[in-house]
Formats: sequence, structure tokens, C-alpha cells
Amino acid sequence: MQASQLINLSLFTEVLSKAKDSPRKRANHNFHSLPEVYQRFLNVLTKDTYVQPHKHSDPPKPETFLILEGKLGFFIFDNDGNITEKYILSSAGPSFGIDIQPDVWHSIVCLTDSCICFEGKSGPYDPSSDKNFAKWAPSEGSPEAISYLKKLKNNLDFS
Repeated sequence: MQASQLINLSLFTEVLSKAKDSPRKRANHNFHSLPEVYQRFLNVLTKDTYVQPHKHSDPPKPETFLILEGKLGFFIFDNDGNITEKYILSSAGPSFGIDIQPDVWHSIVCLTDSCICFEGKSGPYDPSSDKNFAKWAPSEGSPEAISYLKKLKNNLDFS
């Protein structure tokens, strides 16, 4: 593993290209190895990607999102799927990121053609237990996901 890695426009372009080619319409670039205790990565989203609401509870993990480029909507839900908090996070501000506690239902929606986030959370990463997906929200790739994503975006009207 390299001693350092620059987070620069070249890396943004590389990961954005992968996100555009991905059926999920997003891609990660990990700066960590999976067993590390501090997970840090770029999460690059493109318009219309759907991130099923989830929480990190087994084991409990806090999570931090910082927006490096673009804009996204960030949602926090109660246990029944009701939106309890909503924010617009943007590289232009005034809110650049968010830090959430473990065991908090959350999701994000990309509000620009692409959005590049830096994320940090506790590790190690275990794909079998990293996320608990909300049963009250549609699964990724399901026909209902598109309408749910639209509903979330419509909830961002702060006027």
C-alpha cells in the first residue's frame, strides 16, 4: 500500500468514470484495506442512483460525509420510515457535510449530475453485516425504487 495518495481532480475523474459505467450509478474508491479500523473512501454518485435507507448497527458505527464536489440531499428516518431530518449538503456550502451516530437510519440522493463525497466510518468492513437495510423502503434495483427516490427528492423543497 502507498504511503500517501493525493485526492485530486485526476482521481475524481477516474472514479466518476467508473460510477457512470456502473449499473448502480455510483462507485467507491477506498483509501483503506477492508480489515482496517478506520474506513475512509470516496463515494461518487451520479444522478438517479438509489441508496436504500440503512443504518450501521452490528457493530454500531458512526459515519461522516463531506461533500467535495456537487450537492446531495441527506435524510434521517425514524424506525417507521418517517423522515425526521433532511439536509442539503454541498461543496458550495453552507452545509458541507454531516456526522451521524451509530444506529441511525439514513439515505442520500444526488442532486447534481454527480456528487463526490468523502466518507469515514469505523471498520473493519464486513459486507455481511456492514448495513442493515430498511424493510420499509424498496430494495435497490426494484421497480419501486425509482418512485421512492423521486419521493425523497420531492421532500427537499425547503420553500
